[in-house]
Amino acid sequence: MCKRKRKRATMVLAVHAAGEASDGTHFERLTHTLDVAPGGVRLGGMQQVPLGPGNLIEIRRKFRRAMFRVVWVGKPGTPNCGQVGLEATDAPPDFWGLEMPGENESPVAVREQIIASNADIR
Repeated sequence: MCKRKRKRATMVLAVHAAGEASDGTHFERLTHTLDVAPGGVRLGGMQQVPLGPGNLIEIRRKFRRAMFRVVWVGKPGTPNCGQVGLEATDAPPDFWGLEMPGENESPVAVREQIIASNADIR
């Protein structure tokens, strides 16, 4: 396994993913994050899209848009099937609209932010 550059925060956020699949077809999909980091994201629900390392995907979250590059794809028949790991190519540091944990911080603070922001919606 490779050593991560930064901590990831486990959270499920709705996002729109769009781009060109490995077979040349265009796709647009409402999907979700599994975990996020300032420089990348892991998406779930992508098993119907043929992707491979190097494919570019535009991720839209609320009013923000950024490009990401596929760095890995979960293999069929494994627990990671339908998951893709993406590296940000042009996402600003505040793309997710949340304060991300620093080097020595726990992702718990990010989860508390989400709970608090969801309470504001009610």
